[in-house]
Amino acid sequence: MSVEVHKEKFVTSVKSNKYEITWVLNDFSAWWDKVKGGQESLRFPSGVDDHVVKWFIIFHPKKSETHSGLYLQAANQTGNLEVYYELTMEDSKRNTIHKKDKKSELKTGDWHKGWGWDKFIGNGELLEAVKPEDQLYIVCKMTTYEGIINESLRENLPEPMPGSLSKDMGTLVEGPKFGDVTILIDGQRFLAYKGILSARSAVFAAMFEHPMQESTENCIAISDVEPRVFMELLRYIYTDQLTCLETMAQKLYQVADKYDIQTL
Repeated sequence: MSVEVHKEKFVTSVKSNKYEITWVLNDFSAWWDKVKGGQESLRFPSGVDDHVVKWFIIFHPKKSETHSGLYLQAANQTGNLEVYYELTMEDSKRNTIHKKDKKSELKTGDWHKGWGWDKFIGNGELLEAVKPEDQLYIVCKMTTYEGIINESLRENLPEPMPGSLSKDMGTLVEGPKFGDVTILIDGQRFLAYKGILSARSAVFAAMFEHPMQESTENCIAISDVEPRVFMELLRYIYTDQLTCLETMAQKLYQVADKYDIQTL
């Protein structure tokens, strides 16, 4: 007996999002002289709904007389969130000027507080590094860890092949082989199978079970059924299918009743 096995897989993972943002500042020396206070990048990720946490970079040139500050801040309210972030300044050839990274936890209610460094880089070092193209790249790489996810994945089992039993049994009607009983009807012989007939018909089962002439000689003579009707009856006994019900329904029902084939 075959038993169908249902397989399931349980997967635990950490939901995370990764971002990489580049903020390019052209004409840096002119921009440096003109701006005052912290300068904000555009919000990212762009093109998402309000349920997604957005972020922005804050660059505070001349945070002090000696240093400039660089920070990361959430733009909208969120629950507890663990964040790894890396802030890098690069020159026009994408060579690293200075880089710092940190792992922090953002708690509900603290989303408006930025993370970063007041003394990210010295002012003189930065102004010298952006020469001669006068261009600064600020790169933010970050990963947010939003929680643990448990999933149940049910494997797709292959579809069972369509059964061929009925078709295979139908071959016994047209070309019988290895039969163990002969049914004689109006001079026409039908080679059949005692086991199948007995399983489907209580009348045939009684014939083969008792020491009657039919059971000892393995031959049964039937006189009140047409050969073609009996062939259709055999087809139904073997396959549960009928091909000529429209033309011989009444005759089939009569012979089925005689031989106690209750499903027909």
